[in-house]
Amino acid sequence: MTSRNGNEDLQVDRVENYLEGKSIALCVTGGIAAIETPKIARHLRRYGASVKVYVTPSAYDFIGKSALEWATEQEVVDKLSGRAEHISYHDAVVVAPATLNTINKIMAGIADNPVTTLIASALGRKTPVYIAPTMHESLYNNPIFQKNLMEVYRYGIQIIQPRFSEGKAKIANTMTIVNMVVKGFKGKEEKKDEKTT
Repeated sequence: MTSRNGNEDLQVDRVENYLEGKSIALCVTGGIAAIETPKIARHLRRYGASVKVYVTPSAYDFIGKSALEWATEQEVVDKLSGRAEHISYHDAVVVAPATLNTINKIMAGIADNPVTTLIASALGRKTPVYIAPTMHESLYNNPIFQKNLMEVYRYGIQIIQPRFSEGKAKIANTMTIVNMVVKGFKGKEEKKDEKTT
């Protein structure tokens, strides 16, 4: 797929068109797994999606702004302004990685940074939200967090299950994340087809 500005370094090879015409908000929180985000962004683009990154203030402790802009060809939203960046018009929101702090804030209805505020808007618009948790296993097993994790489905939020090893709940691999998003859109299309037949 040719880069929007003609720069060969920014282009990605198209694999499939499953996400053609879809706008995906990729939200990055402050965990070491944020280093995987450029790969996730570029792979979503390989399936046809347009990807825009939103970050929490601590995300830049783990991944640089330039890497995220290179991966998406779009400016990163790292603060909210009069342009109302938090009002979600995306087709889906993917939080990868999603820390305990961010997930608990979402479940408490807190909107205090670009990521949590975007998600508040997305939930109000019934936009699909996918969350890929990543944290130390002791945090993952925290009873308050577990209670929140069990409740997310009530709001239409989908959890992309982590991989457990080395005492950590590690972010799902890139293809698992992309496949879950693709599957979500396919499911929506199938439901539309059922209604029209």
